[in-house]
Formats: sequence, structure tokens, C-alpha cells
Amino acid sequence: MNKQNTPVSLYKEVSYKEEKPSVTVLLETSSTKEIRICLAEGVIMTDHKSPFPIVIHIQDGSIILNVAGVIHNMEKGDLIGLEGAIMHNLTANKNSIIRLSIHKHDHVQRVQNVININ
Repeated sequence: MNKQNTPVSLYKEVSYKEEKPSVTVLLETSSTKEIRICLAEGVIMTDHKSPFPIVIHIQDGSIILNVAGVIHNMEKGDLIGLEGAIMHNLTANKNSIIRLSIHKHDHVQRVQNVININ
């Protein structure tokens, strides 16, 4: 994780696991944590929600995002903001890199817990 005002890359040291998402905290600011999630094709993140608002930005690939029963086919360049407490899940259509922005007071362990129940 980068805390020293130096650039980080979403595309270096990318790792796709066939059985579950790969999560890397890239940096923290005074208001957010920026996380890279790498999903291999077919990998699913089951229903979950955040206590705070989040932003999901597709950096590469494509996913199916189910937000409270509404399906969004998202591809490279697409982003969506979700308020806290909104149930959602996602499935990778192909190898995908997602930039997830979470609130500073949210915990990366929450994201890890979602991955570990898949």
C-alpha cells in the first residue's frame, strides 16, 4: 500500500485467481481507500453491502453487477456509485480489473470477508 505521495499502478503486479477475487489496497487518502479487485472470468462475489457509499470503476474487462435485483452489464471505463447498505453482487464476464473506492472508515477486512465466503 502506498502512503507516501508516490504514484501507484492499477496494472502492475495484477494477479487473477481462478477460485476467488484478488484484492490489493493501493493507497489511502484522508477520505478514501483505493482498492484493486482482480476477477478471473467466471468468478463471483456473492451478495454483500457496505456500510458507507462506494464507487465501482471497471478498469479492464467486463462484469455483470446485480444491484438489489437490477442487472448492469459493465465494461471497461464504466463506473457506478452505490450508497451504503445496498445489496449487490458481481460476476466477471472475462478477466477484469476493478477499482473500488471505499470510505476511509470502512474496513478492507470487510471486503476480504466477502471474498472468503465465496
